[in-house]
Amino acid sequence: MTDSKNHNATLSFTFTPRYTDLDTWRHVNNSRLYQLHQEARIRAHIQRFGKDAWFSDDVRLRPLRSLTQYRQVTWYDSDIEAQISVTDCTDDSFQMHSELYQNGVLVGIQECEMAAFEHGHRVLLPSAIQRELSAVTTGNAIALPAAEYREQLAHAHNFPVRQQLTPRYADLDADSQRSEAALARYMEQARSGAIRQLDFAGLGVLVAAVDISFAHFHAGWTPVELAAGISRIGNSSFLFTGCALHKDEVQAAASSVMVVIDPATNRPVHIPPALREQLEAWRI
Repeated sequence: MTDSKNHNATLSFTFTPRYTDLDTWRHVNNSRLYQLHQEARIRAHIQRFGKDAWFSDDVRLRPLRSLTQYRQVTWYDSDIEAQISVTDCTDDSFQMHSELYQNGVLVGIQECEMAAFEHGHRVLLPSAIQRELSAVTTGNAIALPAAEYREQLAHAHNFPVRQQLTPRYADLDADSQRSEAALARYMEQARSGAIRQLDFAGLGVLVAAVDISFAHFHAGWTPVELAAGISRIGNSSFLFTGCALHKDEVQAAASSVMVVIDPATNRPVHIPPALREQLEAWRI
């Protein structure tokens, strides 16, 4: 991966997908694409604040919420250009907008709300960071939709689909916290582990968008319980809500827009009655 041009307000970086980034559909996995947005954020932070800005032993910048749109399938053996900018900055948070392009085509977008934490508690942004980010803010922040799925988390213990996941050393980041990437993978596992139990009768399913809320990043080695269910069913799509429970506390939660497709055309199709009946059984 190489740094590219610096437009002050907007920074660009080029990443090369790896073979190990591919999923069983032979395109770049959704969680790996999420990590490219995260990598662009880290690279932008280093470019603005210096080569050691990727770690911290006191105040740490972490996401509160990210909304990722998967616009097009992304393929192996073709570079991806990331463009990233700060769209808003206040005393205690800032918002970043990133776009991914492959062969000149927009393949993904992410809005990410960031905040500062010290010893696990939210604090004001460090003054130097707040000043620098405010100076390059574009003012084009997009208002994130209401995170209505978080209202359902009080009943997470009653969600119909349950899975247990054993945390791994690789789930920790460089600051010894449970990483943003790991929590995004947990949300993927909550989704994919449930989807595999459904009979699509030859149809396929794609992830169109994922909205993740992060409650905390505390590490732990006790099993994590993934709880999930269906919160809305449309004509050709459904809304999948999942969360990761660590010691009975929600650590992260996500709402994913899933689109049922014809694999031959990659086009959306109406949800057939048999599949709809399965989805209804998982209503939350």
